[in-house]
Amino acid sequence: MTNRDGFSRRTFIKTGAAAAGALAAGRFMPLAPAVAGANNAARIGVFGGDFGNLSPMQRWDIQNGLVMYNLFDQLSGVDFARRQIVPMLAEDWTNPDPLTWRIKLREGVRWHRGYGEVTAADVVYTWLTHLATSSYQVGTGLFLLDSVTAEGKYVVEVKTKTPFGPFPGTVLSYGGSIVSEKAHKEMGDQAYSARPVGNGPYMVETVRGSEIELVRNPDYWRAGHPKLERLFYRAIPDSGVRLQSLIRGELDFITHPDPRDVAQMRQNTDFETVSTPGWNWDFQQFNLAGNPDHPFQDKRVRQAISYAIDREAIVREIYGGEATPTDNQLPAGYLGHESALLRYPVNGDLAKARELMAASGTTGFEVEVITSDKDWLRKELELVAAMVSQIGITYRIRNLDIGGFNNSWINKNYQQHLEDITMVSPDPDAACWWTLHSQGSLSGNNDTELDALLDGARELLDPAEREPLYHRITARTVEECPTIYHCNANYVQIFRKGLSGFQPTPQEYVQRHDATMWS
Repeated sequence: MTNRDGFSRRTFIKTGAAAAGALAAGRFMPLAPAVAGANNAARIGVFGGDFGNLSPMQRWDIQNGLVMYNLFDQLSGVDFARRQIVPMLAEDWTNPDPLTWRIKLREGVRWHRGYGEVTAADVVYTWLTHLATSSYQVGTGLFLLDSVTAEGKYVVEVKTKTPFGPFPGTVLSYGGSIVSEKAHKEMGDQAYSARPVGNGPYMVETVRGSEIELVRNPDYWRAGHPKLERLFYRAIPDSGVRLQSLIRGELDFITHPDPRDVAQMRQNTDFETVSTPGWNWDFQQFNLAGNPDHPFQDKRVRQAISYAIDREAIVREIYGGEATPTDNQLPAGYLGHESALLRYPVNGDLAKARELMAASGTTGFEVEVITSDKDWLRKELELVAAMVSQIGITYRIRNLDIGGFNNSWINKNYQQHLEDITMVSPDPDAACWWTLHSQGSLSGNNDTELDALLDGARELLDPAEREPLYHRITARTVEECPTIYHCNANYVQIFRKGLSGFQPTPQEYVQRHDATMWS
């Protein structure tokens, strides 16, 4: 159905040449020990360019999150095996009435570098600063906070604007990275973002553009953790170069290998390969709130695009089988999940797609579609562009870096985009509200009926009452297609044999190394 010459497996000879060329050009500085495990350290390769911000007070990207979740603990955590929210810096929380939450902090948790104890005042300062500055967290994790007050040294009371059942996972977990009030005021926002004072297992030692060195926090509250003395992070944009850097002994651990290389690496006895189904989807989103005269305002056009998508080909060609085709937003295990595919065939249906295009009166059109600098998504967009070209639609592709993409997405400065996203909580609200509600910070939608369903579902606490609403929400999104879902991708890490204790997660930006060690 498509010309896949551009998606054939890259050989190790090609990627080796690319890695050698990058090294010959002096692209990377020798940051880490030359021998794996030397000085009880691990060398980690991630995607992307310069790291930039490491503070929870400013918007951060997935690449930064891979580091930040080792610098900051959150108020609550996630038990991924049981899909439950569990205590972390907050040892308990209660919901005495529908609009009130009381949070009891763990006593004795210390800030890095002698900045004292983590207290309720730090929580109040962090959240009120977010609210006062209308930061990114107001649109994602803290949007329903009405008031935040300290009730003594270790208790925080929060009033919400409406009842909010997902509070422990959304506010306490995703919105629960707290900063030191003393350090943030003393250092200022810019200095704090470059070398933050956290409360997690590691502290920032040095930052040099695309390289970061972390050192063990000697005052970490969890006894016996972290296991390693140092972590060295290196950002390498190309997945083939990352893999070859691992094979050549320059790294011990990498994220985001080219999925088409995963099967071959599983045969290499020098390495461990871990593949974890993600709480995510790859998707196309339409800016329906803008572009009032665009052909995609007709839902039959959007449905035609969804019918034109061969999801199985995406899983095979882009992910090497390390993904599950889907046409809806609730992955397996989520409250309200019914099936990976509810309406659109796994291999598409071009006849149905052409029928819908004809019924809409649209013979064809051109649309600009943006994506970020994730190399696998750029390849996916090229593949999808070939698919929709068969029904007369031309995708004018515009590749952006992750910062430029996020600015365009959040400010609704796009016509259409293709991207992936990770849900921040095991609660279905995280999989729906932000990207589908007309007021969602990541939404381009304007569906008042869907808004009412989403608002009603998040205000209920009883799962038995919430589940039927999520069935209706999913049915409406599959019908209206404000977003077209492609697949739920696995997250893959490859690391050197002898490195143990790492616990993978289904969240792309969460990669903790407090238990990682050389065995």
